[in-house]
Amino acid sequence: MSQQTFMVTGLHCQSCVRVVSGALTALPAVSAVEVDLDAEGASTVRVDAAADLSVEQVRDALADEGDYTVVG
Repeated sequence: MSQQTFMVTGLHCQSCVRVVSGALTALPAVSAVEVDLDAEGASTVRVDAAADLSVEQVRDALADEGDYTVVG
């Protein structure tokens, strides 16, 4: 198992945190997601998964969920 950190903009409230967490938890390899909300900038999203996720996989998972952008 590995833990990765992604910076994501566009999260403004706890509802956004739930949406992002749910979208990433739905990925097959993901076992847990933790979000440190920063409504003014980029939120820190930590993902525990059986295999490393690419930035593209995270972007694809969030693409239809709202105006969220993976930074980097």
